[in-house]
Amino acid sequence: MVVGQENSRDRPDMVAARGSLVLTDGDEAIATQLIEDATAFGIQTTWCRDGAEALFAVGAESPDVLVIAARTDTVDTVDVASAVRNRSTVPILVGSAVGENDLVRAALAAGASAVISRPYDITAIAPFAFGSSSRQERKIVAAGPIRVDLRGHETRVRGRHVQLTQRELELLMYLIEREGDVASSDEISHAVWGRASDTNTVAVHVRRLREKLGHDPEHGEFIRTIRGAGYRIVPSIYT
Repeated sequence: MVVGQENSRDRPDMVAARGSLVLTDGDEAIATQLIEDATAFGIQTTWCRDGAEALFAVGAESPDVLVIAARTDTVDTVDVASAVRNRSTVPILVGSAVGENDLVRAALAAGASAVISRPYDITAIAPFAFGSSSRQERKIVAAGPIRVDLRGHETRVRGRHVQLTQRELELLMYLIEREGDVASSDEISHAVWGRASDTNTVAVHVRRLREKLGHDPEHGEFIRTIRGAGYRIVPSIYT
């Protein structure tokens, strides 16, 4: 396990670390490039060469995001995703290359949050790192009658418990954090899935989340569809 972070004072184009990332990838060239890109974004990276190191690093460091290649040694990606998800809500991004669709599907079923291309694009990872960091500082997020306990992975609406999947929770948090601003399907796809996805996938998840949150006597539907633009949390919950 190697911690990768250049001293921001030695590079004028670098910024101080404000997010953390655990990267699990056996390819040193790919890992080195992501470490450099992440440092430029202010994200400190811990590089793990296999799944066993990844499990130790996530437990020891509580990173903002875990990025793991679809193929790993020692402990495979599916087992890592399952073990991490059983004790943490940290976003798990699976790095996928051509011909790894079966591995990716299994990892998503085991608890991974999203799929990203490998070699990695830091712009697909940064929203998870920064979003998770700010959420961990708050732990409890309240928006009108909606209350989310991020540490306990528990959501309540006027005291009623709402059981959300990890993807639904990330979607809800993303919309809450926009404070009533409209989010397009493309913006939601990159924030929640880490990549572009078809609009029907977003629509299905929004519909399921809307159904679980229910109809509120004061605010109506919490998630509104803005035709031709996207979705937003009803602004009245912030007033």
